[in-house]
Amino acid sequence: MNDYNRDLQFDVIMPNLRAVSAKQVLMTCAKEAEKHLGTPASMLFELMIAKEGQSNSGIGENVAIPDIQIRGPKKPFTMLATLAHPIDFNAADNQPVDIVGFVLSPESDGPRHLRRLSRISRLLKNQDLHRKLHESHDQQTINTLLMDPDGWLMAA
Repeated sequence: MNDYNRDLQFDVIMPNLRAVSAKQVLMTCAKEAEKHLGTPASMLFELMIAKEGQSNSGIGENVAIPDIQIRGPKKPFTMLATLAHPIDFNAADNQPVDIVGFVLSPESDGPRHLRRLSRISRLLKNQDLHRKLHESHDQQTINTLLMDPDGWLMAA
């Protein structure tokens, strides 16, 4: 497994997530992380809301990547969600978000957390892949699209 595959491994993929607000998306991410890491969803949600207050996770081009680093977990947790309806994440380009990549890393990950964010951002901002991910309505199809991210990253 190369570094790209390790850093782009999504633990949870949620196609067509039905949500009406950014807060609802963040709570969904927190609940999924709790299932995998055992860290209370309420604590994760509060940390995400605090971070959103400092800097918006809407990075533009219809993509949001909320992220946090915390003490406790020994491994990172990543989640990809395509949204059934675009949601405002206060992105700099004022465009609503239709794909969310959530990244939670152990506090000790330091530069690996930043590398993970960079690679996910680059992957999700690839317009062709973005369109195909959003058109996909099941986990299997999305997994197939993500199986060889190196090709997509080279095209980005």
